[in-house]
Amino acid sequence: MKKELLKKIIETKSKITVLADESTSVGHKSTLIVFLKASVDGDMEPIAFPLDLVELDSMSAAHIKEQIMGCLLKNGFTVELLREILIGFCSDGASVMLGVKSGVGKLLQDDFPGIILWHCLNHRLELAVDQALDVTGGTKDFQAFMDSLYSLYSQSPKNMRQLSECAHNLDIALRRIGKVFSVRWVASSWRAVSAVWQSYPALAQHFREGSEDDTRDSRERAKFKGLLSKLCSINFLKSLALMADVLTELKNLSEILQNRKTTLPKAHDIMTTYVKRIESFNRYPGQHAVDASQAEEVMEFKGEELRVGRSPIIDSAQFTRAVADNMKERLFTTTANRAQASVAANRKEAYNSLINQMAVLNPDNWDHDNPRFGDNEVRALCDVLHVNQQEAHLGFTEYKASGGRNIPNKMKKLLMAVALSPSNADCERGFSTMNNIITEYRSKLTAKNAANLLFISSVGPPCRQWDPLPYVKTWLGKGRRAAHSTSCMARRYTEEESYFSPLWKMWKSV
Repeated sequence: MKKELLKKIIETKSKITVLADESTSVGHKSTLIVFLKASVDGDMEPIAFPLDLVELDSMSAAHIKEQIMGCLLKNGFTVELLREILIGFCSDGASVMLGVKSGVGKLLQDDFPGIILWHCLNHRLELAVDQALDVTGGTKDFQAFMDSLYSLYSQSPKNMRQLSECAHNLDIALRRIGKVFSVRWVASSWRAVSAVWQSYPALAQHFREGSEDDTRDSRERAKFKGLLSKLCSINFLKSLALMADVLTELKNLSEILQNRKTTLPKAHDIMTTYVKRIESFNRYPGQHAVDASQAEEVMEFKGEELRVGRSPIIDSAQFTRAVADNMKERLFTTTANRAQASVAANRKEAYNSLINQMAVLNPDNWDHDNPRFGDNEVRALCDVLHVNQQEAHLGFTEYKASGGRNIPNKMKKLLMAVALSPSNADCERGFSTMNNIITEYRSKLTAKNAANLLFISSVGPPCRQWDPLPYVKTWLGKGRRAAHSTSCMARRYTEEESYFSPLWKMWKSV
């Protein structure tokens, strides 16, 4: 399947983007995963698929670049062809991948000067949130309390069972409380905060019972009393509400950016919208913040009495402003890792130019009063995508004449700019699939076999659409026996007396 797919890409010379990431497999080996995003036949929408898995002997940028090139050359591409069709390289922001001076992206750019280096937007969103947390007061205290809840229930089945009983008695659907602002993406933090918000009465009831439980020692009772005091303080409730509102927006944005069909122009528009939504919290509080304000007026929330505590409170205006500012700084550029001011300015300029060039391909943005609208942007985009300017210009003119309804063949390669991937989420999904394939019981799988299984698991059709007949014919054509063949020795079954034989005989007679 992979050979046929790559053959189509090479024949049609479809534009490709390389997505790469590094992680450690279950077998504790450094593994590089390589994806390609391309329009397979030049007509269909670009699709990202796993190209290969490579075990790394070194974590140097030169070695990783060599392995990426080896994957491409091994699968039928040539250096000359790659100079024509390779338009982008997307990865996370690790310095070994996108370092300014000697990262993998820089080394690839030396060989292929026209490619666009792209820092995964989902990783950048996480960096923006982390930086906002660092500059906002009260966030460390909030995170420490959430981590203490995670430790309390993840490390003690007894505590988890008692909390479940409290939730059952209060008719509350209990959710698992996880870590916040850890190595996982922002949706994980949202689930943890939402779990605490929904399970608030059950948590308060469990803390109260734990502080009065004589079977626990004085240290444990004091711990539960402190947790109850913290949970029922109005300052914590306000901080929890703020986090729930902001993380809801960030979670929605993160999931949109992870969507395989999200293109760069769409990502740009969505990010602009969500930055404005987060900034609006200073004037128009979110639903959780409104509920917390109403609870403060009566000093009661979900049946639990609130008290004025001395715990730190997160400054709502400061936090939302910090999140919005960091999103503007990190998302609206090609790469967001540390660099000199001049380099950072060039990246932002390149980003704005690319977005403006791609915007003219959308009929909704056309200026119909200007017959030469978009000509300059199309020429610039042709340089980026290595497309013939004259053909693309003629195709674009016909495209505008049809009102965007008909796409001329000369225009199709220009529209393949959507092959640029805004996110590296496919690599993360690939690692999740890889860890389901290479388990502790199958840790001896070779990288080649694991890569083949990864390809089948990722892009293979479901069983109900699979036709096994051609493969059966190939099997039999090589002289192998069918399942009903009588020309071989019949299988012999040895009758063994098992420890459970009496039970089997009993079930037969039932």
